[in-house]
Amino acid sequence: MTFYTLFIFSYVIGAVPFGLLLGRLFADVDVRSMGSGNIGATNVNRVLGRKLGAATLLCDILKGFLCVILAMILLPGEIVLHAWVGFAAFLGHCFPIYLNFKGGKGVATAFGVLMPISPGTALGGLLCWLFVARLSRISSLGAIVSSSAIPFLMFFFTRNLALTFIFALMMGIVIYRHKENIQRLRAGTELR
Repeated sequence: MTFYTLFIFSYVIGAVPFGLLLGRLFADVDVRSMGSGNIGATNVNRVLGRKLGAATLLCDILKGFLCVILAMILLPGEIVLHAWVGFAAFLGHCFPIYLNFKGGKGVATAFGVLMPISPGTALGGLLCWLFVARLSRISSLGAIVSSSAIPFLMFFFTRNLALTFIFALMMGIVIYRHKENIQRLRAGTELR
């Protein structure tokens, strides 16, 4: 399997909208019509409960994680290519072909991509998110702060400029997709 085939395959897998599917399967609702309207784990947790929220989180993490693991098996020793394959899964989640390119914000899938590429960076990003989210009780603020820190953590742990660039691009998209949250944070109306 070539890199390009893996890239396309990962996009297709990443585009599977687990939050939407789990909502329809177990609660007979379209999560896009509830809460923030997002298909990600935070909105599913908020509107359908912790069990479905946790299941969505796990599925969204696994999309990124398993695509990178597959790339590591099929393209051994090519860590930058592994990261690009993970980036394809992340793009699929954010811009899914199945939902007219209107997907989630990519936090969980990006974390799944990050874990096998740089466990130290993944742990640092997770701790940053936990600290900010716990302190503020606002998940989106934790995601924004953690996303800002990840490129710096990546360079610190790997000293690899190509990986740092890929994850800076990925985190830039995550932050951009939080633009409405940022507006609500500034207005003091963001959900806790």
